[in-house]
Amino acid sequence: MKRQLSNIALGLALMGSYMSFAQSDQIQPCNTYAVMEDYFAANPGARENYKKNEAILQKSYMEAEQNRGQNKTAAIQYTIPVVFHILHLGGSENITDAQCISALNQMNSDYGRKGSDTNTIFAPFKSLYINSDIKFMLAHKDPNGSCVSGIEHIYDSRTNWSQASAGASSSYYNGVAWDPTKYLNIIIVKQIIPQGTVNGTIVGYTYLPGTFGANTDLRNSIIYHNGFLSGINARSLSHEAGHWLSLKHTFGNTNNPGVVCGSTAGGDGIADTPDTKGNFSTCPASSTNTAFTCTSPNPTNSASYYQNVENIMDYSSCPKNFTSGQTTAMRNALASSVGGRSNVVSGANLTLTDVNGLGNCAPIADFLSTNNSYTVCLGGSLTLKDFSYNGTITTYSWTGNGAAFAAPSASLTAATFNTPGISTITLNVSNSNGSSVKTRTVLVQNIGAAMAMPYAESFEMVGLPSGWSIVNPDNGITWAKTTLAAYSGVNSYFVDGTNDPAGEVDYLYMPPLDLLNNPNDTLTFKYAYARNTTTSNDIFKVEASLDCGGTWGAVFAPSNSSLANASGGTTTNPFVPTPSQWAHVNLTNYPNWFNYSISPKVLFRFVFSEGTAAGGGNNFYLDEINFSGTAQPVGMKALAKNISFGLYPNPTTGEATVKFRLDNASKIVIEVLDVVGKKVLPSVEADFGSGEQNISLNKTKTLSAGIYFVNLNVNGAKMIKKLIIE
Repeated sequence: MKRQLSNIALGLALMGSYMSFAQSDQIQPCNTYAVMEDYFAANPGARENYKKNEAILQKSYMEAEQNRGQNKTAAIQYTIPVVFHILHLGGSENITDAQCISALNQMNSDYGRKGSDTNTIFAPFKSLYINSDIKFMLAHKDPNGSCVSGIEHIYDSRTNWSQASAGASSSYYNGVAWDPTKYLNIIIVKQIIPQGTVNGTIVGYTYLPGTFGANTDLRNSIIYHNGFLSGINARSLSHEAGHWLSLKHTFGNTNNPGVVCGSTAGGDGIADTPDTKGNFSTCPASSTNTAFTCTSPNPTNSASYYQNVENIMDYSSCPKNFTSGQTTAMRNALASSVGGRSNVVSGANLTLTDVNGLGNCAPIADFLSTNNSYTVCLGGSLTLKDFSYNGTITTYSWTGNGAAFAAPSASLTAATFNTPGISTITLNVSNSNGSSVKTRTVLVQNIGAAMAMPYAESFEMVGLPSGWSIVNPDNGITWAKTTLAAYSGVNSYFVDGTNDPAGEVDYLYMPPLDLLNNPNDTLTFKYAYARNTTTSNDIFKVEASLDCGGTWGAVFAPSNSSLANASGGTTTNPFVPTPSQWAHVNLTNYPNWFNYSISPKVLFRFVFSEGTAAGGGNNFYLDEINFSGTAQPVGMKALAKNISFGLYPNPTTGEATVKFRLDNASKIVIEVLDVVGKKVLPSVEADFGSGEQNISLNKTKTLSAGIYFVNLNVNGAKMIKKLIIE
């Protein structure tokens, strides 16, 4: 199945204006059939099961159409409880409640035939567009019976939504979607990352009723891009809701209009939607241009002679209507047990979800650091911002051990940390309906002397080793000592990846190390890991920082497959390594190590991020951390001081001079490297006599602006200076 549609020009629109997107952007307005095909391909028998359910719905639809024509069935108003789940990382993707409510109003306008543009609908189809008596209302009780606004804001990396992971398993939806037999879940994300080839923006997708064996499968939700909620753009959401209510594209079972007639592509099964190839981001201006493009029926004066270009289930730029037949099909889906939609609109469920409630609820507290860092130097500060939701907040209260707040009763405050260790920060928010709290931990680093050489840690002592710390932003499962396995002794540290929720990240910090004065030493460790499936995407990496943890860079960041293949491979069982499954890593061998070798106080942390792929994650073990080798002798330290190694001018726009003094004749090697350790100038290798030496570098100004490192090697002893070219 082809997944990619052609470029659109600025000013054309799909389901509206899309004016916020650049000319070069490509738009895939709906990816429903792509995700369904992916699901069928991965699950033998699923297509046949869906076809059976499709036939059941089609049969009952035809019966409903006959009854409607004979006026045998009185209209019943169906109400659908809706909940918006906004996934965000603290950025602009955290859209407002007002944007969701605006989109919901547009949906109700479309389904209630209340749009201001209904009088402009092409005449043959104007009378076919009727009030569906389907209404979408925010749910005001969650599955636990708690009062909710119907719009929740969740800090979650899944705002970068993986279509492949989500399609492979409903577990990807855990912690986001609610029971789909009780709610229409609309999951709002920053982007939808396609499984196939789609070079551009996917607006949304869902699954038609009966796709899955279980109606409670969380994939019975709508996934929707946050950039298409305003004004007429929200008709794209009406389009996806149409799929959720069993409607197909007017041009058939495909995501690609303009290719073949809908009847050839499976048809949409609706009697009054004319056969069409469909339209992409166009809207013919006259009846001539809307003339039937497939087999022309008679009489030519009937509506069936024309394309319904303005149909919301087409891809045109002027969506305005559903047809009477489509309305019957959607109402039929709500009356059917196929897909569980009938329970969603049942009277008992409407009471359970409290759609008629006022939604006056206590707020749900949340906050974030504005730089997404929860590590700070002793005496440093972080700016903390409120991200609470679910109700209007009347009072804020910030508290925390070892923290001083500039504005303890405001939604935004600076917090200064004057006590080393772990500071627990709590935000309490309240209104007349109640209160709630959110707690996060901050690591306050007092970078004292680096660990004495040699340094080794195998986690055999009681408690967390001295100078080590754990940062657990979500206060859930995190690094912990275990006796399940160890490279040596009986203990190691591990993350219980079989139970850690998807997307959670945990940090294990070790004490600072002096790399500058121990240039010949190595930092090594042992790990053991097995992935759950070949598509697992757990992440492990080792990061380093030169500024108390304010910024971090990766030293070791293997792919998931490399991480697993070097150790335990793949297993669906909770992983416990055998002695032969421990892998050895020497960080000194990785290029980025050099970036940190110029500092006497370098922080390292071990990071494990639970994957979001289907099948969940697996356990990760860490043991035997060693920083050892040949420590720089006291005599070398004295030499480093006496040699008066310097660079001038520094910074420079071109040439620089290396200056040093020798007490005795010595063998000298000078190298200039870039930040990844690549040699960028020819080396200087020569025997020098005693006295002051001056060596010119970059005479021809071949170095571009940036940061470089000058290595001075005196009789095998290395000293390093940073050189800045402006």
